[in-house]
Amino acid sequence: MNMEQNEKKTALCGEIIRACRTELCDLFPYLDGAFASLPWKESRRRGFRVDGDAAAFFPDDLIGLYARSPNAVRRGYLHMLLHCLFLHLYAPDRANGRLWNLACDIAVEQVIESQKISRLSVPSAGKQAFLLGLEGKAQSAEQIYEFLTAGGFEPSVEELEADFRFDDHSWASAEQGKKAQWEQLLLSVSGEKTGLGQRGRTPGRGEETAPDAKSGEFDYRAYLRRFTFLREEVQLDLDSFDYAFYQLGMERYGSMPLIEPLEYQEVRRLEELVIAIDTSGSCSAETVGRFLAETYKILASQENFFRKMKVYFIQCDCIVQDVTLIRCPEDWLDYAKKIRIQGRGGTDFTPVFDYVGKLREKRELKDLKALLYFTDGDGVYPSAPPDYETAFVLLQATGHPELVPKWGRCLSI
Repeated sequence: MNMEQNEKKTALCGEIIRACRTELCDLFPYLDGAFASLPWKESRRRGFRVDGDAAAFFPDDLIGLYARSPNAVRRGYLHMLLHCLFLHLYAPDRANGRLWNLACDIAVEQVIESQKISRLSVPSAGKQAFLLGLEGKAQSAEQIYEFLTAGGFEPSVEELEADFRFDDHSWASAEQGKKAQWEQLLLSVSGEKTGLGQRGRTPGRGEETAPDAKSGEFDYRAYLRRFTFLREEVQLDLDSFDYAFYQLGMERYGSMPLIEPLEYQEVRRLEELVIAIDTSGSCSAETVGRFLAETYKILASQENFFRKMKVYFIQCDCIVQDVTLIRCPEDWLDYAKKIRIQGRGGTDFTPVFDYVGKLREKRELKDLKALLYFTDGDGVYPSAPPDYETAFVLLQATGHPELVPKWGRCLSI
């Protein structure tokens, strides 16, 4: 196989993984930080494996399985993540390692099966029958291990392994240094799922290029006009220019017009604005690409801003990942050529508001009237409203307007 074919396979695998992670984060938003902590990598060995640092796949196996059953890949991805969260990789040695591995597989599959989600459904009569018989008897891997070591169960170990196993359990390479991180993630996820913790507190380390996206039809000019103010700007005022006097002077005195166009014009425009985009794992690359297209739509129109403008463009998942100051449309065009989407972790909106607060304290922003936040709406909001208008801009198809607090304005594109 030549290099070009390998590159195409790698690119295809990347698309498959991103698509699966996006769907899983949509199904389980409280797991977005955990997914961000488990990147994927290629392996030269057949099958799938996880070591706490990353999940590994053999390209042909991933592509083939996804072609046969996308549900199986999504379910397998979640299966391996749960192994990490439940600390199966770091359990002490068991007398019967084979039964312990099987118990770990049954434990995570029991959790997945209990969700009853069609996009994770991989029908298996044997698996469902065994889980039904296990119901009420064992939940954790430790309890299931005790159940298995007691014997007297049907079907056989080989048949159960065929039904429950996804990865090959080569966990010997799992580093103990990662255990503390997964313990913390488990505590965070447990709190978020029950509503007792704070959602989206794990920053991501991912970076990717957003795809091109078509801009919507939302009229930002009409919306932003409410925050504009009137002032003179260096600009030819052709509306108030009288051509009759200009022409009269040119005819009677040669090249000396009686009146020339005014070099100043009173215009209503914005000078300061903050635009933030949600780069968390719950927003797909396609969604972020749409956010960038809408941002370009705002900044590319000179009618929105004075020539000397100050627009802060912020990328944030649960921490501020990148800040760029735009002072003119050319700055944005230059930045757009090299922009990288940074984040893919949990979702928390408060760091952006904290950052803006510091800019105002330093007088970097002197008269901020509005902040536009492009997001899916699912995350941690500030407990107190800011003293400037905040508009959360959501995609109609994937946004969660019901989660936007009453003090926030909800715009739909």
